[in-house]
Amino acid sequence: MESQLGKLTADDYRERLTKYNDAEAERHAMVQELIESLEKAQIACGQTSMDFESERDRRRSLQGRVGELEKLTRSRSGRGFALVLIDADANDYFFREKFLNKNEAGGRDAADELLARVKEHLARLKFDVNDLQIVVRAYADINSLHTTCYNKKRLKGGADVRLFAHGFNQRHALFDFVDVGPGKERADNKIRECLEFFAGNWQCKHIIFGACHDSGYAPFLGRFAADKPTCERITLLKGGKIHPDIAVLGFHDTLTLESVFAPYTPTTTIGGTSQSALSAAQGRPPAASTPIPESFQSGTQVQPLRAAAPETHSSSPPMFINRGALPKRLGPVIRDTNGKRVDKILNLDVGSLYINSLWQSNLCGWYYLRGTCNGCGRHHETSPLKAQEFDYLWYVTRHGLCFKFRNEEDCDDPLCIYGHEKGCPVGTGRV
Repeated sequence: MESQLGKLTADDYRERLTKYNDAEAERHAMVQELIESLEKAQIACGQTSMDFESERDRRRSLQGRVGELEKLTRSRSGRGFALVLIDADANDYFFREKFLNKNEAGGRDAADELLARVKEHLARLKFDVNDLQIVVRAYADINSLHTTCYNKKRLKGGADVRLFAHGFNQRHALFDFVDVGPGKERADNKIRECLEFFAGNWQCKHIIFGACHDSGYAPFLGRFAADKPTCERITLLKGGKIHPDIAVLGFHDTLTLESVFAPYTPTTTIGGTSQSALSAAQGRPPAASTPIPESFQSGTQVQPLRAAAPETHSSSPPMFINRGALPKRLGPVIRDTNGKRVDKILNLDVGSLYINSLWQSNLCGWYYLRGTCNGCGRHHETSPLKAQEFDYLWYVTRHGLCFKFRNEEDCDDPLCIYGHEKGCPVGTGRV
């Protein structure tokens, strides 16, 4: 060894040092490369971990959605129900007298009959009625309904619509006859909200809609008619007739329940408002505080007498002149703060039997209120009316709206006998 070292020169040592330095540089480069590879691996691992977390969150979200869909599928395929909505305030949907006059027992019988007929209809539509619950919601102002049925002689002594409703409610757990209180729009609003709610509930397999008499429902129903799946889930319950505005919407199924509801009997109307609607809207029992003229008593129609001799001219139509009329009571024209014409407030009892008599009497409003008539098919034979009787006839006549008012024009005729406030024939204007 010593001999070898002695033979090495300085150049040999330099060469060997160079080799050692090169090896050390390679080792350093290798270590540096390993460190860089480790850093890249760490970054890739972090990214992979983030991707894993993201995928796990997506999987959990997907599992949640799958669970919701499975729940919805089970709810759709599970036991559903059919809904029956009835505007029981309407003349088209009065229950038969044989039910009303039996009070609670009649309510129970009506509920049973309605259930049986509804099931028959649903069976024709291929529903499994043994696995389908029937929900009934009938809405009415029960006090007004009682008064209307009484006035129409649908109720016998001792019969009470309230007791009928009790029996109806008690018969089946999902049958409700709901008293909405006074006001026409209360029942309408209930029916609209129920239809809106249940139409969006897929557990509600079918809806039988019993408010087809009123054109006010047409725009609302049009929304459901435009959606084919919803349209196919609705049957129109026909009372007297389906209003033309509703009939054209495109609902395919209709149902008539003659064994449940009384036959439709239209009443005499003026300007499209019936006496039954008037009584129902007011919700007051019949009264006789206003004396009834002898020719009106017992609710009989005025019999034609010999016509008063008209004052005629060779080129003019016949004219009836009532010199005892009180046309000054018609004026003056009253306007609200917006300049819109309103009707003079009438001090009368809207539940009076006298109003019933006037509806039946067919008296000429022009003759008895304004004092002249150029000839019409109404009656002109009864004696001139006193002031209070005058106001009662004016109240009845106001149910017909003024032609200019209906055409959104201003009426400035102080002797106009017709209404200028829709739905308010009593008037709101103070002289």
